[in-house]
Amino acid sequence: MVYNAMKMFMEINPQLFDECSHEYNERQNSAEQRERARKERWEKLAEQAKDRQNGVPAPPPPADIPVYVDEVDTITEDSQNRLQSLKLDDSGSVKERRSSTVSLHA
Repeated sequence: MVYNAMKMFMEINPQLFDECSHEYNERQNSAEQRERARKERWEKLAEQAKDRQNGVPAPPPPADIPVYVDEVDTITEDSQNRLQSLKLDDSGSVKERRSSTVSLHA
């Protein structure tokens, strides 16, 4: 049954079938490497859990860069101005479309 589906897929779109087959083969070839990386991540996570259980504090979260309120207001004003100009441009194009539609029907 799977063979029939693959054969039909190959007949319908041979280029896509080749691309999928190639990607599948590459994925199969890198399976061991992905498995090793997955195990290393789990081991690292288990080690962190063990350290925290023993009383070692978690590393501090990354420091965020403070944004000043004045900078945010300026950015917000610029965004609002751009939005307003887009609304004006959009309303003009709607009027143009309506007038061209009316002239076509006349």
